[in-house]
Amino acid sequence: MTTDIVSWNIQAAKGVDGITSSKRIADDIRAFSDADVICLQEVMRTGNDDQVSDIASFFPDHEVYFGTAINRAHPSGRLEFGNMVLSRLPVLQVIYHKLPEPAEPEVKNMPRQALELILQYNNEPLRILTTHLEFFAAAQRTAQVHYLIDRYQESVQRFNNPPPTGGAEQFESIPETALTIYAGDFNLAVDTEDYAHLTANTEGSALIDCWRHLYGEKPHDPTCGIFDHVQWQAGPHCRDFFFASPEIAKHVTDMAVQMETAASDHQPIKLTIN
Repeated sequence: MTTDIVSWNIQAAKGVDGITSSKRIADDIRAFSDADVICLQEVMRTGNDDQVSDIASFFPDHEVYFGTAINRAHPSGRLEFGNMVLSRLPVLQVIYHKLPEPAEPEVKNMPRQALELILQYNNEPLRILTTHLEFFAAAQRTAQVHYLIDRYQESVQRFNNPPPTGGAEQFESIPETALTIYAGDFNLAVDTEDYAHLTANTEGSALIDCWRHLYGEKPHDPTCGIFDHVQWQAGPHCRDFFFASPEIAKHVTDMAVQMETAASDHQPIKLTIN
């Protein structure tokens, strides 16, 4: 079975032209891929603009999950901001992670979150986690990278050392798997220590950058800065990635960046597994 996963930082559906349109986001995703799983970052929901419901309405065959990094009082009632996953694959378990936020008093920053789903894929569980790491506060981003790798290593340990079976309802064991994919806007470059830590072979198991797995040392296609030269004065470069455990990386057959749309300051990326 061939499965497509799309990941995109949609910048609250605001395009480089200043127009906010959830429909344009959905149209661009569907033109790019008939994706089984869609991972979105920077999704906004207020009383005036419910992007969660709006985007979900264009994908009626998908289950929808929204993890808020921010949920605060707003003139319209609440302001919610975070990560969203739409899945055509059956969803076995959902985990919401608040990422570390150590104090950096001299640097502006915002709370960050990761949304993890255990899906049913070819009769076995598949973990997909999507996130959007800190941009300005470097120490926070490093702490978040370490948190994600710690969670990955714990999952490897649980898979290799499963708990006793049994139990019912809330005591039933959560499905564990060696198949893991991390997707999203990691706000880091490939020549940084954070990237090196994400891909380090720790305890015999590493997360693999799917682009390099497929294309070797060929530079990553840019995922931001193509059209928005105000926020991204450095020009086109890559901040968005798919990382995979070795057990699923060997089934990755394609990865692509859609570099034509200006519906966000980032570009959608696609991973194909077979």
